Amino acid sequence: MAQTDLRVVKTLKQIDRALLETLAQRPFEKITVELICQAAMINRSTFYKYYQSKYDLMERYLQRTLDAFRRQIDVAFVSASPENIHHLVYQKNFQNTLQFIAKHKQEYLLLWSIPLEAGVFGRMVEAVHQAILEKLAAGKVDPPDQYADLYARLFASDMMTMVRWWMHYEDQVSITDVQELMMNNMKQGMFRTFRERVK
Repeated sequence: MAQTDLRVVKTLKQIDRALLETLAQRPFEKITVELICQAAMINRSTFYKYYQSKYDLMERYLQRTLDAFRRQIDVAFVSASPENIHHLVYQKNFQNTLQFIAKHKQEYLLLWSIPLEAGVFGRMVEAVHQAILEKLAAGKVDPPDQYADLYARLFASDMMTMVRWWMHYEDQVSITDVQELMMNNMKQGMFRTFRERVK
């Protein structure tokens, strides 16, 4: 049974890789199940054993990708005060998130570029937004108010925009630089943080 499970895992990974390979070559609407099967080196009956269509594959693949991303989001630093935001624990949490994102850089850049009804980048921003709201609501009886919602939206957008920017300048901007930008942004605000760098 374990051997069969390993074969299934391997086949599903082959299909995932094939999906990304074909997406790198052509738009999703021009991809067929046949092309995915050729890239995965499987027959159509194997594909249909696990997925109903290319749309089913895409949605389930995106769901797995977003679930993995959500598990890596650590927004403990939103509870920090400006005085202790530079503490090592907060830096390490954010560094772990950045390292996970960097590990999946090629995959994310590809997924962000695909025109889907619900864009992947927007869905990731929303995942960070929800994580922040949950962190702010922890231990409180009342749901977060409209200002907490705005803060969570602004911060999620700020964080993910910085991540996407970093991926385009990764050869010039280190992971430590990004951490420092984010920490300074939280400690002294966006205006002062970037006014010092943009002269």
